[in-house]
Amino acid sequence: MKYPMNVLKTDSTARGLRPRQKMFVSRVPCAFCRGDGVDPNYGNMSKCQVCGGAGEIKVKPPVVTCLSCSGSGYSSGFLSCLACRGSGVVSVAPEAGTCPKCRGTGEDGVFYCIPCKGQGIA
Repeated sequence: MKYPMNVLKTDSTARGLRPRQKMFVSRVPCAFCRGDGVDPNYGNMSKCQVCGGAGEIKVKPPVVTCLSCSGSGYSSGFLSCLACRGSGVVSVAPEAGTCPKCRGTGEDGVFYCIPCKGQGIA
């Protein structure tokens, strides 16, 4: 499936990040269950805790791939990502661009960048 996109520039020298793209879509496949609707941690007898078994998630466009989990929907181990709530994407403002403070890395020293909430977009 092709999505209309706008490329956001990032500081390519910072941690080898690639440019991120704004996608203007209203639904995305669930990253946590990979669109199956089944909870990957508990098997075929349970619904996905993120999408409720639908296999897709309704989002507010535009969206970008979550920087915290790299779009996987997982934060660590079997837990869903707290930044994107397991969807793999986060909504941004239509006029949003690369965060000037962290230059798109989402990090500010040891901690995450506060102005962009660790997403690299402000």
